Amino acid sequence: MRYILPIGNSGWRMVQNDIAQTLTDSRAFGRAVRAARKGLRLTQQDLADTAGVGARFISELERGKETVQLGLALHVARLVGLEITVTWPTSDVLDGVLP
Repeated sequence: MRYILPIGNSGWRMVQNDIAQTLTDSRAFGRAVRAARKGLRLTQQDLADTAGVGARFISELERGKETVQLGLALHVARLVGLEITVTWPTSDVLDGVLP
């Protein structure tokens, strides 16, 4: 599975098996993490142990708690096979701003 996080108001875009879906909030991201975890037949505790976090963190992430730490959320997503990519809008506004 591959997840793309665009900059702007369009939300998160998920590409799975060549089908794209926009993830517009943290709950949608959490559902994606849950689906990937279950697809790997892992319990929340299994994933927490692998990620070096508590089961509570995994539970909150999967429920879409907006205050979870982004770095840890991305780490957990990678562990279940999700890829996060930042895409930049194609706009003259960003000329000279992007690296």
